Amino acid sequence: MTDIRIPLSRDRILEAGMALADQNGVDGLTMRKLAASLGFEVMSLYNHVANKHDLLAGMVDWIAGEMERRDAERPWKDAVRAMSLSAHDVLLTHTWATQLWSEMVPGPNRLLRMEDLLAAFREGGFDARLAHFGFHAVTMHIVGFTLQQLSYSISSDTIGDDAAGFLDTLDRDDFPYVVEHVDYHVHDDEGGDFEFILDLILDGLERSVG
Repeated sequence: MTDIRIPLSRDRILEAGMALADQNGVDGLTMRKLAASLGFEVMSLYNHVANKHDLLAGMVDWIAGEMERRDAERPWKDAVRAMSLSAHDVLLTHTWATQLWSEMVPGPNRLLRMEDLLAAFREGGFDARLAHFGFHAVTMHIVGFTLQQLSYSISSDTIGDDAAGFLDTLDRDDFPYVVEHVDYHVHDDEGGDFEFILDLILDGLERSVG
């Protein structure tokens, strides 16, 4: 009996690409490996994606589609906070996506999230100028913080040894607060940095809008 293959579609290719990227990182994703995982030849993929850049752009936009939409019934601050936390969580789940975020032209899902964020500000009483600043402050925090967090997590297994080696190079009398800061990271850091800084941004914007 001949096995019946599920026909290829753009969505099916994007989902398979994300699965491979989640497992091996985006550097381990090739069109050949993707085609093999789907049971097709490489050329079959090009009926649905133009090239690898188009594949990656589609994957990033799919990730944006997993992020929470704006609840227009909530006050702007609560809505922006919820959307930001959701975006951060999604990017931490798909660890390869953040490094591609700024490289890709926004697709339909990401455009909707951009519109949601701007709408939350504008309909919350912000003028266009303050909405512009708010949009960039929040999105830069999400992407920038996540990039740094992921880079730290790569070496989390050796952070104690790395910190000890770094501290050995410092004169504790000259850099007492740097030493204190590094010690806090290693021994006392309970997380919550993302939310704390996000709330500082939102509180500052709230004061600016009056």
